[in-house]
Amino acid sequence: MNFVKKALLGLGFFAALGLSAAASATPFSITGGSFSTGTGYGTGDGQLDVTFTSLVAPTSFDLAVGQTASFLFGRVTLNESCINSGNGLVDFFACGLSGLGKDETNNLGVTANLTFASPLATTVSNVAIVGAFVGTVNGDNDVDYSIDFNPVTVNFGTSGAFVVDVGDFIFRGTGPISNGFNVTLTRAEVPEPATLGLLGLGLLGVATSRRKRAKNKIA
Repeated sequence: MNFVKKALLGLGFFAALGLSAAASATPFSITGGSFSTGTGYGTGDGQLDVTFTSLVAPTSFDLAVGQTASFLFGRVTLNESCINSGNGLVDFFACGLSGLGKDETNNLGVTANLTFASPLATTVSNVAIVGAFVGTVNGDNDVDYSIDFNPVTVNFGTSGAFVVDVGDFIFRGTGPISNGFNVTLTRAEVPEPATLGLLGLGLLGVATSRRKRAKNKIA
């Protein structure tokens, strides 16, 4: 087989390698997770009594495009029996004398953080939309407090992407709720066409050089 044919076969191999990379599994590694919360949480007057506990364990896994891995993220516990508005008349009619206090609906931001070591080293921060609704917490079946996360898309390499989706926490009474998170690979990383082109040119260059040397030996 002449050198040019070998070079072309080699280029075909690298092209096939690029296509197979899109179909192969991508390794993931998560090293930890945490909640970041606003200053409106606590047990003081004008603070909402909610506790946040991260349950993320370090883990490694592989995903092909379209696959999803699910894990436990954390636990949130609502301890309030009445959520105050800061308006004494409103709070008195909603909760009685025990409900009087400062506004407990401010500075309630919540962010879920996941730290990845691969396919890239980064911390993915998922900012929630939070709602705290004035009134008694255990008096009816209405939503009292909610943490709503939207999925976050993370790009890696030149063409890879995955989605992190943390589960929501919806409270209709006091007590704990535990929820998880999903990681879905939506687009795999593949070699750039320019890289494959450079490899092909290199192979052709080697083949041409070897042909010239062979001709010189014959002459």
